[in-house]
Amino acid sequence: MSERRRTSRFVIPSYTHGVFRQLQDVCVEKIHGDLVTLISEHPMQPLEQLLLELPRALGLRSVVQVEVLGCATVWSGDTRRYRIGVRKDGPIDLPVLLPPKSRFNPPAASLPALGVLIRRIPVEISDVSTAGCQLQSTEPLIEGAVGQLEVAMDGEVHQEPIRVCRTSHAPGASRSWRAGTTFLALSAPAPASVRNVVARFEIIDELAGRFR
Repeated sequence: MSERRRTSRFVIPSYTHGVFRQLQDVCVEKIHGDLVTLISEHPMQPLEQLLLELPRALGLRSVVQVEVLGCATVWSGDTRRYRIGVRKDGPIDLPVLLPPKSRFNPPAASLPALGVLIRRIPVEISDVSTAGCQLQSTEPLIEGAVGQLEVAMDGEVHQEPIRVCRTSHAPGASRSWRAGTTFLALSAPAPASVRNVVARFEIIDELAGRFR
């Protein structure tokens, strides 16, 4: 197999810092005041700050900031899961269920229900092309994870949906985890998207090559 890359890659030292907003499905098991119990496929560290999107099945769509209190391993058959306790700054207001006026009213939703956990992971971008980029971080990025890459350039935040394809570990480095990612072509890229910025670099590089 040829090792030649199909797309040019560029190192952009001035714009290497960014944030990966990783989206992860979790099961919201219980809510009591400001305490929430989650079931997750992946462990989390105590004191980690996260955003939690509450289940739509509860009758509201609300994103709240939470802090991890603890994480314990649980088993579902042969599958390992993690029960995670998190705390919000204040109580989570759930909708009050009024007495039904007729038998045609929809039934009240109940827990457990599916929610979304949003982790903000600082990253450095070592190289980037119109197909994807490589990220470096102090914690591992989950292979197959999907999220939003945010990069600040010239006072403007550029965003791009990405998927983590592979990860590796390089002990001793300040950011010891490497992740190869691919851009998700969910729609035509916006003018300020990362893909469009890099596409302009590729055009300039190609034109310059014609005159060498």
